[in-house]
Parts: sequence; C-alpha cells; structure tokens
Amino acid sequence: MPFIGTQPEVGGYSVLDALTASATASYTLQLNRANFVPNSANQLLVSLNGVIQKPGSSFTISGSTLTFSSALASSDSIDFIISMGEPLLIGTPSDGTVSTAKIATNAVTTAKITNANITQAKLASGVAGNGPSFSAYLNSNFSISNTTHTKLRFDAEEWDSDGCFDSTTNFRFTPNVAGYYMIGGHFQPNASYTVGTTTLYKNGNLYRVLHWNQQSETTPAPVGGTTLVHMNGSSDYVELYGFMTVGQQIQSGSEWTWFQGHMVRSA
Repeated sequence: MPFIGTQPEVGGYSVLDALTASATASYTLQLNRANFVPNSANQLLVSLNGVIQKPGSSFTISGSTLTFSSALASSDSIDFIISMGEPLLIGTPSDGTVSTAKIATNAVTTAKITNANITQAKLASGVAGNGPSFSAYLNSNFSISNTTHTKLRFDAEEWDSDGCFDSTTNFRFTPNVAGYYMIGGHFQPNASYTVGTTTLYKNGNLYRVLHWNQQSETTPAPVGGTTLVHMNGSSDYVELYGFMTVGQQIQSGSEWTWFQGHMVRSA
C-alpha cells in the first residue's frame, strides 16, 4: 500500500559487533569482525549508557569510524549499535542470495558474457560450437612410393581456424580441443594402378582404411574417404597416407589431393 512521506527502507538490519569504551571518542564499526561502512549516521541506532544518541550531533560517521562528540571513559558503556538496513536499491546482494528465479527473463545478454567464458564444456551435449577445422591440399609435385604406405604432403592451406594443422613439416592435424572430429582425405593418381588405398593414421599408427580401390581400367581412379575420430585435444594427431601398387606422381591442386577435418561434437 502507499505511504505518506518517505517510504521505509527495506534491507538487512544488523546488530554490529560490541564495542568497549575507553579514553577516546573514535571507534571502528565492525560486523562479524569485518569493517562496516554505513551510508550515513542516520542509519545507526546507538545506545550509550542506556541513552539513545542523536546522529549528527552526539556522534558522526566517516567510513567505518564512529566518533562521539566527546571522548568516553572506560566506565562508560556502549550498549549496542544497530544498523537499520541497507536500501536494496544501492546495497550489494550477499553471496549466494541471487537465485535463478531472481534474474529477469532475457536479462543476461551476450554483451555480459565474454568469449573466453564460453568453453566447449559449457555447451550442451551434441553441440559442437566453434571447434577447430582445417582444409589443406597438395600444391607441388609429390610421388607415392611403389607398394609403400606413404604419408601424403599437404603443403598449402585453404583455412586453418585455430592454427592446428602443420603444412610445413609434419603435415598433420593436432586439434587443441577435445572432441569427435570428421576427417577426410583424397588423392588422384596420374597413371593406372592395380590397388590403391587411402588410410588415416592416428598418433603414428593405422586408424582407418578410408578407401580401398582395385581397378582394371586404364584410367586412374581417385582414392579417398572420411571417418570419425576422437581426439584428446592435447597430444592426439592424425595424418593421411596413400598406397599404390604402382609408385607414381599424384595430381596436385585443392580439387584433387586434399585433407580436411572439423569438430562435430565436443568430448
């Protein structure tokens, strides 16, 4: 209901820590052994020797220091000091008091959430988020050895979102975020062969045969495929290997010999 005059303040009312009078006029206010700073002297109810003191004349406030109008004696008694409430409009809520129900719908906007705080762990199951991805290809002459599993060289990048692909030395993908990744690769021989395979190696060991091809035609068929692989986000890496019964040069260019991957789900 409406009030006549000033509406009462609503907030926490607290009995401050007891003070022992001595030969001084100034005392430090504390609540639960921590310094307490009231908004003004009018907020305090102070009893000295059984008499309620008048704010502003009998005592003043500066920060957490209460100063009486004259020095006290050890025989005086500061009976109690009550803080009559922090207005809710300017007070700071105590830790653990603001529940989900107290936050208005749509009150938390993207402007209040920093990018660094949105991690893969914070996303719901099945949401990949903005995980690492890459696309690399062969941009120079390269040959696969005869009947030998040969690591393919991908020396050019179309993109590398998080700098996780090495296109200069090891030609491998080492994602920095744990999760499940779709990995694919492809190469195009320049001459006919009997058997050709594309294989994915994880941490230096055969993980998947992506494509096994046996042909009898004279036109060289492409070799490639995709698979899912779990990566731990720290040390796991993958590389693409090629195999042919007839060693030969393979076709360069992003449309012919490529290696790609992207996160599909966080771990």
